[in-house]
Amino acid sequence: MRIGRRGFASRKRKIAGLFAFMLAAVVGLGAYAFTASNEVPAHKAGAGAGAVSGYEVTSHVSYTFSANGKYMTEAHFKLSAAASDVKVALTEEDPAKEDWTDCGATSGAENEVACKFKEAPAFSANGVPDAEGDKLSVAAVSEGTVEIE
Repeated sequence: MRIGRRGFASRKRKIAGLFAFMLAAVVGLGAYAFTASNEVPAHKAGAGAGAVSGYEVTSHVSYTFSANGKYMTEAHFKLSAAASDVKVALTEEDPAKEDWTDCGATSGAENEVACKFKEAPAFSANGVPDAEGDKLSVAAVSEGTVEIE
């Protein structure tokens, strides 16, 4: 009789093991079917490097003064290449964020820039006081806009 009991218990273990294996297979196939239905659109990712070269002011910088001669109202110069956006600051020392004036894109075949200082929020409607305009700073980009932080 003991042999019969062992055989029955052994059969129970085999059936339980087979059932556990089949359950794992069903769960695995269900998980595969779920993940196989996910779609990710094609896209690109990567990193790279490119040369960055600066602009050069290729002509003498000239200024336009107010009628009383106390304020500089505009700056005129040419850049070495076309720029989609140019900003300038005319200050005594290194410019702060609020000192920059947007000049827009260069114009003409010679990449001319004409920038009105009256639009700078750091200065009055008259422009830059002559005594404070010792340093002209220029920022330009070939694509997009100049962002000063």
